[in-house]
Amino acid sequence: MTVQRHDEPRPLVERTFTAVRAALPAANVGVFDAELEAITHAPVVSLSALDDFLSAWWRIATRAVADPADWRRMHQEAEQLQSGARQAGPTLTEVLARRGIQL
Repeated sequence: MTVQRHDEPRPLVERTFTAVRAALPAANVGVFDAELEAITHAPVVSLSALDDFLSAWWRIATRAVADPADWRRMHQEAEQLQSGARQAGPTLTEVLARRGIQL
């Protein structure tokens, strides 16, 4: 997988639960709902947990909306790696070691 530079401005996804959920790919909506339900149905609702939840999902939604094709490609590659259909590349540590850099 390569890193792509995105010079154009990213599409705006409002940082609200409704806007984030609406911007998510269909495959992610169920996980979003389940995580939100778990947080909000706790005996005591943690506002920091809600904020962390919204921040994380907002980043996902913003990324998915910015380049849907790239988002799908990333997930396809991840599925190939997990299923063994594709071999993982070298780790960052291995690449740096080849260049004489030790962490």
